[in-house]
Amino acid sequence: MDVDDFEDMLFGAAASRDCREDTLIDGSDDDILFSACEDESILWDLLNNSTQTPATTNAELNEHISTDNTGIWHKRTQHRPTDPTRWPPRDRYWVIARIEAMLERIVDGLLEESESLTITLKSRAALSRRRTNAVDGDGRAPEPKERDINFPGASAQEAWNFTVLLRILELVHGGLIDNTIMTKRDIYYRHPDLFAKQAVVDRYVDDLACTFGITRAQLNVTAAAKGLVAGNFTLNRESGHQMNGMNDREGILVPTIGDNDTLDLTAVHWVLVIEKEATFRSLMSSSQWDALGSHGVILTAKGYPDVASRKFLRQLADHAPHIPMYAFVDLDPDGIAILSTYKYSSYRLAHEDVTPKDTPALSLPNIRWLGVKSHHMSRAPVGENGTGTGVMPQLQGLMRLTARDRTKAARMLEWDLCAEDGPEQGWRHELQKMLTLNVKAEMQMLDELAGGLVSWLSNELDPL
Repeated sequence: MDVDDFEDMLFGAAASRDCREDTLIDGSDDDILFSACEDESILWDLLNNSTQTPATTNAELNEHISTDNTGIWHKRTQHRPTDPTRWPPRDRYWVIARIEAMLERIVDGLLEESESLTITLKSRAALSRRRTNAVDGDGRAPEPKERDINFPGASAQEAWNFTVLLRILELVHGGLIDNTIMTKRDIYYRHPDLFAKQAVVDRYVDDLACTFGITRAQLNVTAAAKGLVAGNFTLNRESGHQMNGMNDREGILVPTIGDNDTLDLTAVHWVLVIEKEATFRSLMSSSQWDALGSHGVILTAKGYPDVASRKFLRQLADHAPHIPMYAFVDLDPDGIAILSTYKYSSYRLAHEDVTPKDTPALSLPNIRWLGVKSHHMSRAPVGENGTGTGVMPQLQGLMRLTARDRTKAARMLEWDLCAEDGPEQGWRHELQKMLTLNVKAEMQMLDELAGGLVSWLSNELDPL
């Protein structure tokens, strides 16, 4: 097999497009496409030497160039300092070296005309918090699962998986060499016909980070922030630019706080994390916002939180640990799961916590659950038949559990966190009440109270 034949098989339009359309659109792509894998087997288009970054393009690397550029080993070592004692743990050079070591295995397989090329990936995507999957009862994430991806593989699907992974590795490698930051969206739009959907790129980037035991940021890949934040804080950039959280009535995108930026939280008495964007905007548009916002910070990640929002909140917590942080979510299984993601991080992205000791993790162990809780329903009483199976409650925001809700709640009761001897007995009791009464409550329910939801939040937060 020569180089041209290999490139045709990997990047030929027919192979990638046919398997994509047949297997990806059914909504269960996570189970079909991905599993998990080991350490240093992943790929990239090493065969296209024009994408191998010339040393002359990066002054930082010039001093490390080998005089012999004919061999793969020399290409690999030219990107890092020659003295191993000077290598910081898992810095950019370390990641580049790991990627190129993996690629060397692929090239060796080609030169030896191996029957198949293999990549090994680690993944936590299929892990859950169910007690049967937990290693210990201390809340630590289980070890990631492992999976081999082969080319040409046993099916067109596996060949497509290999091709996608190879292309993503090429793009990540290029970004690391140039020391440029990409978003996962940038990667997707480089080859939307190959990747098929954004979720494919998201999953593989996370699995690559998991395989290396690093964060996405150490791959020079970020996710575009989706969260909004507002309140009485000031962020002073190293460049001299100043960002004030009270200046925009629509909220601002969650910012990234640089190492040399400074954060002023002197006027902040509390931080409130809100599940829903609609509630966030309703609060900001109310006549009480100026008074309420002058004492705190509010943030919404618009549902399940992204890494950027959790990282920002962790930076707030590390900067001012005395400031209490609260979560305001719906009283339903998803609301408690969202609270769990904030407080304990997620198993799927547990590798994001494997960082240098001076880098904050993403969990928020001191966040408190402000509401909605079951006792809040009693403030706007419903008749005795209100929670019966035949009569739906008329209170706005109070609804029956769906079949999905009941299944999710039952599974959450098997979490190590919500077990009989788990640390979150309050969550367990609320889930049990939901299942017993067959009722869930959205935060809009509190609009039925005198003064509405905004007044309720003001009363809850003002004394703090």
